[in-house]
Amino acid sequence: MEQEGPWESMRAEQENGELLSEEDRTPEATKELQEDEPQSNVKEVWISMSDGSRNESCSERFLHCLSQVPCGSLIAWIILLVGLGGLTGGLLIGAQKSRDMLENTEFLWFIEYTLIGVVVSMFVIGTLLLLVGHMSSEPTSRHVFQTTNKNMCAQGLNIFLMAFCYILGFSWIVASVVLAVPVYLLSLLYFADFTAANKTTKCVNLVHYGLDNPRQEFCGADFQNFEREGKQLIISYIAALISAILIAISLVHFMIVISANLAYLRNSRIATLNAYDDDGANSKLVADTTM
Repeated sequence: MEQEGPWESMRAEQENGELLSEEDRTPEATKELQEDEPQSNVKEVWISMSDGSRNESCSERFLHCLSQVPCGSLIAWIILLVGLGGLTGGLLIGAQKSRDMLENTEFLWFIEYTLIGVVVSMFVIGTLLLLVGHMSSEPTSRHVFQTTNKNMCAQGLNIFLMAFCYILGFSWIVASVVLAVPVYLLSLLYFADFTAANKTTKCVNLVHYGLDNPRQEFCGADFQNFEREGKQLIISYIAALISAILIAISLVHFMIVISANLAYLRNSRIATLNAYDDDGANSKLVADTTM
């Protein structure tokens, strides 16, 4: 007996009025499997998507928190604090040991008052630079300086702070050169020969080094004590010199951050103006087409 083809069977069903749909042709068991499979697949996809969304949310929150931190300004501020701490300790200890070594209680009498003013003012200035750097960096600047007038004010503030940092950086470079003078003078205790011409003992005369001290000359046992205390004293002045260099480096770092923020503020303002121009052109085009 010959098997009927699919077209012949469909023609026979049409003639008999018994044409069935594909759903009616499939058995009930296969229908149940097809109904169960999509539900299970949907559940598995939903579970995997929920796990992925949880992981992405944690990572996105962590990255969002990091994006809010002004890393450049924060690093410069930390370097500034380290430099101020080292400068304070080095100069205070160095001034006290210098008075003991020279046997002069009035030597560098102004250093404590100067340190108080310099350290407090530099801490306030560094904190101000940190706050301005945080507000001028992305993405905080989009919320703080969102209008054109605020953007212009932010640019002016950053330009003023850049010039101020330039002056401060030059001042601290000069201070580093000044602090290098006692380091150089005390380093002579390691290299120079202080033996007197007509004497067998070693002597040092402070007048030759520009120091106005009640006692001008140290010889014999006094010179040995002077040499021993001077070799200990040089460590304090080296620490103060390195701290002053760190402060100058932090100010240079602040200038780099300010220049980057200034360039970003200018670019964002130009982008805003271009967006307004595009909106105006689009609105004009829409008005022309409607007319």
